[in-house]
Amino acid sequence: MDEVIKLVAALVMFAFVLLMTYLTTRFVGNYQKQTMKGHNFDLIETYRLTNNKYIQLIRIGEEYVAVAICKDNVTMVCKVDKEGIVLPETEDKKSMLPDMDVRTFSEMFEKMKNKEDNDDGQKEKK
Repeated sequence: MDEVIKLVAALVMFAFVLLMTYLTTRFVGNYQKQTMKGHNFDLIETYRLTNNKYIQLIRIGEEYVAVAICKDNVTMVCKVDKEGIVLPETEDKKSMLPDMDVRTFSEMFEKMKNKEDNDDGQKEKK
């Protein structure tokens, strides 16, 4: 009986540590998001040329600037007219990773759950 109490106490302590880790991570993430949020700078879009070379469209104040980013340097390519820019409809930063399928965990979970349901249905029909 004594060992069961020790096991339960260890599990409670483990759950407490996980909860504290989660809360701390959320707090630090929100704090950093607020300090990094600015009104004068905004990353509009990123286009990857090679593994470590990118072109980014950045809004600085009221002007839009295209910059080339390489491993060790950043170079201004040109200023871009505001009329020639197609702004994304959402505030999502999915355009930062153009070649990757960015989804939330819940979207991926639902897709996998639906796939398993369909696989079960196909197995039952056979």
